[in-house]
Amino acid sequence: MPHLTEMQWTRLRALLDEQDARIRRQLENLGASNTEGPQEGPLDEADLADQEMAGQTSGIMLNHYREELAKVEAARERMAQGQYGVCMDCGEPIPFLRLQAQPVAKRCLACQASRERRLA
Repeated sequence: MPHLTEMQWTRLRALLDEQDARIRRQLENLGASNTEGPQEGPLDEADLADQEMAGQTSGIMLNHYREELAKVEAARERMAQGQYGVCMDCGEPIPFLRLQAQPVAKRCLACQASRERRLA
């Protein structure tokens, strides 16, 4: 990471730590909301549908947060291997401002835009 100063490096590690902590809090909150217990009294079809929808939504959110946590862990692994901040497509340095805005970025802005156009 020769293109990053020590101060930038420290800032990016802190951003990843903050993102990790935020995601873990979200996972804890999601887990807590799933253990609130069953509703008392008889359930009608609308109640059952609401519970099913809430369960599906919780599952989707759980997967989302797990994916985000995996991205943070992958960024830390790239740091440990000395590959962090280097675009995985073109091999050019990813600018600090992009990394500051998106600490888990694996691609420079040009390569990311190109990838998104291909996938659209």
